Amino acid sequence: MKVSKRDVLLLLGFLGILAAVCSYVFVFQPTMEKTRALTEENKQLAARIADLQNKSDNRDTYESETAQMRREMEEIFQLFPVDVREENAVLLAINQELLAPMKVGSITIDPLLEVPVVEAEQEEMPDATYEIDEVEAIEDATGTQDAPTPETGDTQDASGVNPFHLMYRRATINYDVSYEGLKRSVKNICMQTDRMVIDNLSVVYDEQTGLLKGSTTVNMFCVPGQEGKEYEEPDFGGVLLGTDNIFGTRVIRSESNLPDLEDGAEGEAGENAEAE
Repeated sequence: MKVSKRDVLLLLGFLGILAAVCSYVFVFQPTMEKTRALTEENKQLAARIADLQNKSDNRDTYESETAQMRREMEEIFQLFPVDVREENAVLLAINQELLAPMKVGSITIDPLLEVPVVEAEQEEMPDATYEIDEVEAIEDATGTQDAPTPETGDTQDASGVNPFHLMYRRATINYDVSYEGLKRSVKNICMQTDRMVIDNLSVVYDEQTGLLKGSTTVNMFCVPGQEGKEYEEPDFGGVLLGTDNIFGTRVIRSESNLPDLEDGAEGEAGENAEAE
């Protein structure tokens, strides 16, 4: 079979086109994709290097500011008592009753609990395909790897969550009060020296008494285990204990300032009769 020169040229052209297509698909296109991937990795590495370099240049500033903020945190936590007990909640209810004034019907005191801390959302790092050895080499070169951390003391735990072990006790006071007394009760809680916050307050109008019937939930905070601090018991010296009217009857106005029978004439006569 004799092949003409024209057929040979067509065959060579077809083979050339096929070779060009195969070169583009199997050689040029993968190379371009890898080039784009390397370019993207280089951008991410450049941003990472710039960030690490910036941190390395400002390392002393970060350490000093971190130490300063930690000292301020410790000073703030020093303002918290080492414990909050049931008697503290009772004394708060008594002060509310006297200073608002209000009529406290009951008080509910919950056990001491640890304050839940919401973990801060961590910044998401961009996805990267470069090897970790490259990053470690960069960090070694810039001096940012295995950097000594500032002294944090024994109060810092491994997780960094609630390092000072902040605790709270919840007390719910149920009462009857006027509108002016309600405002005074809120102000009285805000003026307390111990750390506390109003967690919930709800009142409704009572048509029978013309007063507000409500409840206030107060969270009382403390930081146990503080060095050099001890629990201070509340002073109940000014609180009246017990009652002279166990049946809750009304007092007649003429009953006030009456002399004791034992101190009167009848009492003296009785004592003389017993002596004889």
